[in-house]
Amino acid sequence: MRFGCRSRLPSLFFMRSVAGLLPIVRQYSAKTSLPAQQWVDSLTVRALPEKAFSYNFDRSSGPGGQNVNKVNSKCTLTIHAFSKCDWIPQEVRDQLVQRRFRYLSSSRDCVVIQSDQSRSRETNRQICLEKLVSELKTTCWFPKEAQPEDLQRWSAIRRKTSQQRLEGKKIKSDKKKLRRKVTDY
Repeated sequence: MRFGCRSRLPSLFFMRSVAGLLPIVRQYSAKTSLPAQQWVDSLTVRALPEKAFSYNFDRSSGPGGQNVNKVNSKCTLTIHAFSKCDWIPQEVRDQLVQRRFRYLSSSRDCVVIQSDQSRSRETNRQICLEKLVSELKTTCWFPKEAQPEDLQRWSAIRRKTSQQRLEGKKIKSDKKKLRRKVTDY
């Protein structure tokens, strides 16, 4: 085998083996994503189902004196089997996976959120829920229906840029034609 030449076999094998692991990218339109968008817009801490989460309370770190050493106040909120979580719409779950939701642990298929900001376990639990809601709202994005005026403006811009590109090509072509030698036979 020469230097610089290598077989395509390993890369094709790798592509086939990884293909099953990659998430399926679905495209949603503004009309089909309306229920998911409404779900995200209306999402509050009170609307979250409490039974969908598991909470662990551990010893916190940082300042707090003797309280930190004695009390389990750090809250760890976990949503197990995130890909099968039926209370979150499928479109929202797809977006969270595609946009790299910061609390998503893809190797364990769960969402893990921690808080040890407060000395109170209940306050830390509320902070975890608020983090979940705010991150869901900031991560998810839904396309809006294009207005007719915008569509007309975009088509006019496309036409104008295409026309400018063609004019530039014509000028370059004419310039190169002038550089040629004229041969009279």
